[in-house]
Amino acid sequence: MWKILVVDDDAQIRKLVRVNLEGRGYAVQEAVDGNDALTRLKTESFDLLILDLVMPGMSGIDVCAWVRERSDTPVIVLSAHDEEELKVQALDAGADDFVTKPFGQEELLARIRAVRRRVPSNMQPQQQPSNQVKIDGLLIGLDTRRAFVNGSELHLTRTEFALLAELAQNLDAVITHEELLARVWGPEYRESSHYLHVYLGRIRQKLGNQHSELLETVPGIGYILHSERKSTLNQAA
Repeated sequence: MWKILVVDDDAQIRKLVRVNLEGRGYAVQEAVDGNDALTRLKTESFDLLILDLVMPGMSGIDVCAWVRERSDTPVIVLSAHDEEELKVQALDAGADDFVTKPFGQEELLARIRAVRRRVPSNMQPQQQPSNQVKIDGLLIGLDTRRAFVNGSELHLTRTEFALLAELAQNLDAVITHEELLARVWGPEYRESSHYLHVYLGRIRQKLGNQHSELLETVPGIGYILHSERKSTLNQAA
């Protein structure tokens, strides 16, 4: 049973979401604003956070950033139609997905199912890594779901790692926007290319200047993860 924290200053929305999710077998708690959410998050662990972006006091974006500094707990944000810029800020802060108000309960459930697909169901820490991709100083452990650059671990969210892993398993091949979205988020996300722009940008930042060039954008088509850095190839030539 997944334990979900619903954070929204609108009591009616909280109740609607809670009743709907509890009817599907989820364990749900409510927080009335960002500060209330932080109080709960400091003492309890949750499998998912459903978070309103605009609240009095601490904003949803600040809550999301606080969570991302401490864990990879999935975050789905709730936003109004006229908050497009805030959606991008939330994705930049580490949100996994967003739902636009007003939303249907089936849409929210679909988003939750998509998030659950990206969460490993049988992680076993005792297993030894047996499936790794090594590119120069970049090491991607497909079994351990951890990545390192020159020995230092990259702090990737589940979604960021899922994207990097898909590219790593298809080195030097173009993976189209539609394929990446379907593999990482689910087939219903094939048209949501804006997700990739945000997430791949974050991955590049975390790879750093030396290794970000491994990840190439093919305009209008998709992305490639190269097996060698271009600068290395140029030096060899």
